[in-house]
Order: sequence, then structure tokens, then C-alpha cells
Amino acid sequence: MKPHKTLLTISTLLLPAIFGHAAENADSLSALADKTPANAALNFKAGRALYEAGQNRKAVTYLNRGGNDANPWIALIELEKYNFDGATARAEKYLASKHNANGPEHSLAEEVIDRAEIGRTMLDRVEKVIVIDSMTVDKDSFFRAYSISPTTGAIASPAALPRNMKTGEQTTVYVSENGERMLWGQPDSNGNIHIVETNHLADGSWEQPTPIGDDLCLGANASYPFLLADGMTLYYASDGEGSLGGYDIYVTRNDGDRYLNPQNIGMPYNSPMDDYLLAIDDATGVGWWTTDRNLIPGKLTVYIFIPQELRDNYPVDGTPDLTDRARISSIAKTRRPGEDYSKYLQAIKNIAAESGQQSSDGQIMFALPDGRVITRIADFTQPEAAELMREYLSAYDEFSDRNTRLLSLRQKYGQGETSLASEILSEETELEHLRNDLKRLANEVVSAETGM
Repeated sequence: MKPHKTLLTISTLLLPAIFGHAAENADSLSALADKTPANAALNFKAGRALYEAGQNRKAVTYLNRGGNDANPWIALIELEKYNFDGATARAEKYLASKHNANGPEHSLAEEVIDRAEIGRTMLDRVEKVIVIDSMTVDKDSFFRAYSISPTTGAIASPAALPRNMKTGEQTTVYVSENGERMLWGQPDSNGNIHIVETNHLADGSWEQPTPIGDDLCLGANASYPFLLADGMTLYYASDGEGSLGGYDIYVTRNDGDRYLNPQNIGMPYNSPMDDYLLAIDDATGVGWWTTDRNLIPGKLTVYIFIPQELRDNYPVDGTPDLTDRARISSIAKTRRPGEDYSKYLQAIKNIAAESGQQSSDGQIMFALPDGRVITRIADFTQPEAAELMREYLSAYDEFSDRNTRLLSLRQKYGQGETSLASEILSEETELEHLRNDLKRLANEVVSAETGM
């Protein structure tokens, strides 16, 4: 099977760039299509725009009137509903018809068939996972929702990296317990993202980042690393060959010389959408992973679960709601009747409190050029630096709030409120100012703490 590096992003924000259909025109296109239901080309265009805008259910109405070229798109929607047989049937119907074998719909149909095959295989091994909580968070800062104990390490944004180190746009940074080792996703000269690591040297500098294993990319990208407390087991995400969605979660282990062949951990962790950053905190007995399967514009869902030592799968023949179990349709149904999971939730709250945060947004992560990684305001030795960090965090919260507002405005614009155009431009300008302020404050924090 060929890797689906490009077409797997069909379900991401890259769609408008690939196909040139702006999601904000979806409603106006559908209104035009309603006036001419026999116009297959216009209905096809409206259906694709609606899909790109995240309105899958509405999109099907127009795609069903969109002629043969719409079949691969209907197949894609069926795939995302876990209807793998239906997706295959639609895609095969298109491939069996007279069509442009060099067009994007042909490639999409082949892609759907490959992914549906992976989905059917995964449904044979859906793990019994106990999910104790979930939360909907901003897409650009989802990792802040992970409250993990310091003995497990820390998860940070690329801002925590030492200066002059490259990162990919889609990555988080794993920092070891002692702050001496960092792993993250870094693009190579071809733009493919590899997981690299750097170690803190005795002279206070950081070594040049080196890839930890090209095989982890599976022919495409590898990112969002998390290393277990054993120092050997690595969870990460890849959108390469064998993934069901865009990014799928994989696990690999280091045998002392190299990382072994990675294994896709399957369902329910992975879905036809993006899934990434699985972390397990041995100190609390709690695990975390993030998914885009719920298709909330600008948001992601973080699931909190209880890891099991041995994998226990649902029986295929004895589980009538297996697909619902695979997609986590109900968190309550994953739990054991009568069992109390409050101790796990309390442990998470305790970690958030001890880290100096007022909520479960996660730990502060701020790397200094002298090799230290600040995880609490109390870690600063200079009062001025601590005060500047408080100012930085306040500015970051404002940036996050405004970014959420901008996403909401864009969504409304896409639903037809075109009068919001000037307000969107104003918010974009303000966000750029705030972004520059954050960079300035970060430099001031470093200067106040280290004198550099």
C-alpha cells in the first residue's frame, strides 16, 4: 500500500489550499445549488465547500446531487463515520466508472479504499479503555491541558527549546524529568518532520539536534513525542503508511542501540481524523491523548484514561456497539459500573496546584540559555524575572483568548456573516502585535534571570 502523505490531510485545514474552495463560501454556494438542483457541477462544488467547512451532514445532500465525481467525497464522509464497508463501496463505484484517472478524485477514491481496509483491521482489536474525563481545548495550545507529574517529565511548546533550534509547525516538546533532554518534531531539508533530540552538555550548552530514527516517520512525518519514565518506550504520532487518519499514535521501544519497528496502537486511540500526543503518568496512573475526531472548528478533544498493563480487547462477535466503543461515543460506557475514579481526578488537580497553576492548564515550560528549564514561577532566582514571567503568562492568556475569538469570527464569516471581514482583519493585526509582545517579554525574562 502506498503512503497517504498528501491525501490523508483531506480532513485537515489544508483542504482549502489543496482544492482552492474557500470554506467561507459554503453557504452561499449551497444557496445557489438549491436554486438549480439539477446542476451537478454546482452541487458538487457546494458539497465540497460544506465538507471543508465541517458541515458533513449537510454536505452529503449536495454531494448526492453532484454526479459521479462526488462519490469519492461521499466515501470519505462514510469513512469518517466508521462506515468502512460503505466507504469502500462508494469509492469502488467511482473507480469502476468512466472518469479522469489522473484527477484528484481518482487518488482520493484509492486513498479511501486503503484507509477503510486499515479501519476494518483496527475494528478487530478495539481496546477496552476506561476514560475518566475529557475536555475540549484550543487547538493551538491543547498540550497545556496535560497535568502530569514532574517525575514523568514535561510537555511544552516549541518556545521552551534553546535558541536557534528549528521546529515543525505541528509539534510539542518533551522535556525529561531532569531537564537535560528534549525531543520534538523538526523538519528536514525536504520539509518532512522527524523526531529529533538534544541533550544538555556539561559546559551549559545544548548539543545539535539529531534524528532518533528515520524509520519512525513511516515515509511521511513523525512528531508529538512522549517518552515514558522507563526511558525506553516512546509514544509519538505519524501520518505515514499504515495510519487510519492523518496522524495516528504509534509506540516504539529502544533496545539500547536504536528504536525498534513502531506499532500503530489502534482503536480507540486512533480514528479517521488526527490523533496525537499520548502521554502516560506512572505517578498518578493516568494517561492522556488528543484527537480531532469530534470536528469542532478550532478545537480538539483531550481524553483522560487509565492505562492497562496488558491490552484487553472487546470481543468482535460479542460487542454489538463495537463501532461506538471505537469512536468513544460515550465516555460513561467505558467505565466499570459502580467504580469510583475520583482519586485519579484528584491526583490531577493536586499536580496542577503544585505546579503553580490555578487550573489544569499544565505546567510552565520556559527554557533558559544556561540550560535550566523553568517549570514554576518559584524556580526563578531573580524576583524581576518572576514578575516578568507573570506578565508573560497574562499576555499569553490574552493571546489565546483573542485567537479563540478570531477562530469564532472566521467560522461565522464562513456561515455567511461577511460583514465581519474588517473585524477579522483587526483581530489578525492585534494578534500579530501580541505575538511580538510575547517575544519581547520572553527576551526580557531571559535577560532578567541570566543577565544575557
